Amino acid sequence: MKRSLPSIEDSLRILRTNRTRRAPKAPPPVQKQVQPILKSLEARFKGLDDPAHKLQRRWQEIVGDKLARLCEPVRVIKGRPGSAAGSPPGSPHGGALEIRVQGAYAPLIQHQSGALIDRINLFLGGKSVERLRIIQGPLATKPRTPPPPKPQPLTAAEDLALQQELGDVSDEKVRTALLKLGRSVLRKQKLTRS
Repeated sequence: MKRSLPSIEDSLRILRTNRTRRAPKAPPPVQKQVQPILKSLEARFKGLDDPAHKLQRRWQEIVGDKLARLCEPVRVIKGRPGSAAGSPPGSPHGGALEIRVQGAYAPLIQHQSGALIDRINLFLGGKSVERLRIIQGPLATKPRTPPPPKPQPLTAAEDLALQQELGDVSDEKVRTALLKLGRSVLRKQKLTRS
């Protein structure tokens, strides 16, 4: 049995009496939600792919302790495509590494430039650096100082003497805390004596 469609008057009456739900509000675009997170991540990890940043983080390992105190990498200047000797036309050749050198140590760095370029290319891969560009000036970063030596552990006799001194403390928690503090103080005293 076929049903007939309602007339226009019936349709208007039905629409006036029956209320419908509003359509849900569309969610904000994903870009608005993700953009602040992406900006903070970009600021945090900026330059991690940059060759100069990679070199700065591992500079002491690449060139050694003595040279790391005298110079630091500033930036890598990429090579331009052109006809370098022995390479096909249009292929890029290696660039230059700009190094800031402290004071009058520039001739020393210049003298060791061949070995430095080999070490740098070994780290970066390929022939990314062909020459060094030396700039004299104060270093921006201070060389890392070695970590302080670890305190030596107490001997069995020293530990036993400390436990005997704390033997009359009745509260177990207080006794444990004082024992830990005493061991720490004695280890530091051993370190300063040696």
